[in-house]
Amino acid sequence: MQLKPHLSSCITATLLSFSFHASALLAENQETTGARHNARPVKVMQLDIGRVDRERELPGEVRASDKAALSFRIAGQISHIYVRPGQHVKAGDLLAELDSDLYQQQFEVAKAQYELAKVLFERSGSLVERGVVSRNDHDQSKSDYTIASAALDKAASNLTYTQLKAPYDGVISKRDHRAFEFVLAQEPVLGIRTESYIDVGFQLPEQFIGAIEQQKISQTATGNIKVKFGSREQWYPAILKEMTTLADSTIGSYTIIITLPMPDKLNVLPGMAALVKVSLPSRRARLNPKIPAGAILQKNGKSFAFKWLPSEEKVQEVAVMLDNGRLIEGMVDGEWLVVAGASELIDGDRAVRWVKERGL
Repeated sequence: MQLKPHLSSCITATLLSFSFHASALLAENQETTGARHNARPVKVMQLDIGRVDRERELPGEVRASDKAALSFRIAGQISHIYVRPGQHVKAGDLLAELDSDLYQQQFEVAKAQYELAKVLFERSGSLVERGVVSRNDHDQSKSDYTIASAALDKAASNLTYTQLKAPYDGVISKRDHRAFEFVLAQEPVLGIRTESYIDVGFQLPEQFIGAIEQQKISQTATGNIKVKFGSREQWYPAILKEMTTLADSTIGSYTIIITLPMPDKLNVLPGMAALVKVSLPSRRARLNPKIPAGAILQKNGKSFAFKWLPSEEKVQEVAVMLDNGRLIEGMVDGEWLVVAGASELIDGDRAVRWVKERGL
């Protein structure tokens, strides 16, 4: 059966139109991908300038303020686990137990040996005074009694170690084993974390470390560091807890840990995202960052630099004013300055931030 001429023409036109649109879409995708791949990496720094108080908002991650992996001190088969992840516990609550039959038998044997050694030692004490037993035999019985006493203490401790109790008030965070499984000594069985406080970790660029250290020394950090969680608009004050002294080799920033009380009526769990706002004190212009020579271009007696626009992934040429190599005009606090290879760039060039690879 043959198609009518007008119907065949319609089908052909439809196929040609589809092919044209598909080719256009493919060309557009290739152009976008090619532009991304053709963007050159540039080394940048975020400017820290100005005479007024400055703020930085940085992404962070919620961490448990105090956590522990709970394990038995002895090996054995788990007989019961009384808690599950997410359950609140109090200090001293029984969390899990091992099968105690073997350790109960060892305790009974140690107790019997201790009682026998005690009787023999007391008897030799009275006999040695009458010369019936030699001094060496008496010393041996004393040694046997001491060893039996220590063995009894150990057996009693092992018997108590068959119970796993909560070290402090908190929440069970994980369960690594189930009932009837065999575990070795010191093998994690449960995880616990505190719920009264939470920590937030974030990366702070190296140019701001000095201000944070100064706040820590002068004890003025309270109120200068705040945290926001999720879509909540409320900021919660936090205090500095820990700060690494070795920069991350990949991004050149330092890990900061802050802590704060658990917010009321807000379910915050480790691993959740947070936003940290850091307030930095003002400083004089003479303390503004010194601009590397490779970041400056000279044209007609004027100085120019390139500003990196992260949202558009391109560079923009701007006129700047320097004072003894320090930037005082032309860019504002928080903007990104290209610090190397300015002579090879053109206004509007596509660019992405250069990140140092590990091992280089």
